[in-house]
This record gives sequence, structure tokens and C-alpha cells, in this order.
Amino acid sequence: MSKLDKYIATVGTNKYAFRAPAGLYAGAIATETGIAVASDAEQDLPEFAVKNLLRKGILRRVRAITKTSAGRPSSLKLLCTQAKLATILDALQGDTYTITGGGNGTITSVGFALRVVSRG
Repeated sequence: MSKLDKYIATVGTNKYAFRAPAGLYAGAIATETGIAVASDAEQDLPEFAVKNLLRKGILRRVRAITKTSAGRPSSLKLLCTQAKLATILDALQGDTYTITGGGNGTITSVGFALRVVSRG
């Protein structure tokens, strides 16, 4: 199991803190998704559950098809802010990712995760 870090999603002037796998939102991925590692000054912000941020529409989930460092295909669930959703599909292709204590590889394509609105 990978370690979790505290991340901040900034929407306008509001900051929302949540936990995600360590090392995932770093470098180009942090820029493209609008999610950054919490600085020392932001460590005391209250944390929100990711499911609540998804329900409120603050964050959106996208699925990335990846090729691991061993050359095997895999998939990765990424979060992004609503504002970055329009540009994320093309922007993340070819970026590398690393999860601390997990795996690493290259993102080959990005698409929207299935979103169930109603079952009845």
C-alpha cells in the first residue's frame, strides 16, 4: 500500500485539502490537474473526503491508461479540478508518473471515468 500525502485543490480563492497517494501529483501532473502538495503553512487546513469533493463538483475523476516501467499496460485514476477538465485530456499524454512505494510509468491516454448519475 502506498503512503498518502496531503494535497490542496485551489478553486478561485478557496482551498480544499484531501489525501491521495504520495508522489502522484508532482511536476507536470500537478500543473495539469490543478492539484498541488500542501505546503507547511497549509498542513493545518481541514481535510475533506474525496467522495464529498466529487459530489460537490469541485473535483472530477479521469482515468489514465498507462504503460508501467516494466512495459505492461495499466490504468490510473486521477483527480483534477473542474477548471482544468477542458485541457487535461491532451495535456497529460506522455507525462511520467511516480507513486511513492508504488509504481511508475508513462501516461499514454486520458479519458473520463464513468459517472453514474441515477439508477432509477
